[in-house]
Amino acid sequence: MRHSKATVAAGSVRASARGVRRTIMFAVVAVLAAWTVYAFAQEAYIGHKLSQQVADLHHQNSRLAVENNGYRRDVQSITSGAANEEEARLSGYARASERLYLVTVAPSPTPQPGSTAP
Repeated sequence: MRHSKATVAAGSVRASARGVRRTIMFAVVAVLAAWTVYAFAQEAYIGHKLSQQVADLHHQNSRLAVENNGYRRDVQSITSGAANEEEARLSGYARASERLYLVTVAPSPTPQPGSTAP
């Protein structure tokens, strides 16, 4: 077995190639590990953002469904004629066979001119 020694040539030390190779391999493995961690973190972040968008869209769809049901009821009442009757009653109209009673607030008494309070 032959042992190699560091030799001095022109003021520099010649080191063995094994140490340099080991350092380069360690650096390559470290870069690959960092890239892998970054890729997984990026995928997790994108997945979180997409699930948040899905939840927002579900909420928006439920609000639109409620609004559509309201519109559907309005259209149904307009086509059946119930809306016309409701508008007429709000305007003060009644059917010919109905009796209408008007409930109002009694007016406040007005003071008599010329009377003075003691």
